[in-house]
This record gives sequence, C-alpha cells and structure tokens, in this order.
Amino acid sequence: MKKSIKKSMNLKRSNKRFKKYIKGGQEEKVKCCICEKEIDKNNTLVPRECLMKNGSAAHRICQDCWWNSESGFAREDADHKCPGCIKKLPLTAVTKNNSEVIDLTLDE
Repeated sequence: MKKSIKKSMNLKRSNKRFKKYIKGGQEEKVKCCICEKEIDKNNTLVPRECLMKNGSAAHRICQDCWWNSESGFAREDADHKCPGCIKKLPLTAVTKNNSEVIDLTLDE
C-alpha cells in the first residue's frame, strides 16, 4: 500500500475517533437565546460573532429559530448580531469534564 493512501486511511480513522469524543453532551440542556426554550446543546447553532467573543460559552440558538423562513436568524435580510448579546442574556453554562482524553495522534 502506498504511504499516502495509508496516511489518509489513518487520518479517517483518527477523525472518527475524534468525532466520537467531541460529540457528547446529549443530555446537556441549554436555553435558546431567541425563544428561550430548553433544548439539547447538540441541537443548537452559535452566532459567529458571539463564538469569537465568548468561545464555548457563547449564546445558543435552536434550529427552529435559526432556520425559520419568516423571522429566522439565517435569513439574508436578517440582522446577524447575536440576539443573546443584544438582550444581555447570561452566557451558556459550560460544563468542564477534565476526565476525558482526546487522542489526536495518528496510528501508524
């Protein structure tokens, strides 16, 4: 097997392992900063401006509020400033779990 093919296969294996660890948080609930419904953290989207400013504690928007055709955050004519920052809502509580280890090395 060629070295480049073998390396790309290892990267794919490594990426799958990485995604398994990064996904987590299925039962972690957060509030949408637009409709203020409690939703799973994995079913939310984050405004880029807020993500750059606040990192993982950024405000979250549920899929319904993000993609709504009449009043959604993602519409072309919509204001793309973070609604949570505009309303001065508290940032998302970040749970720190230091027990997980993410292996980013390649298996060779």
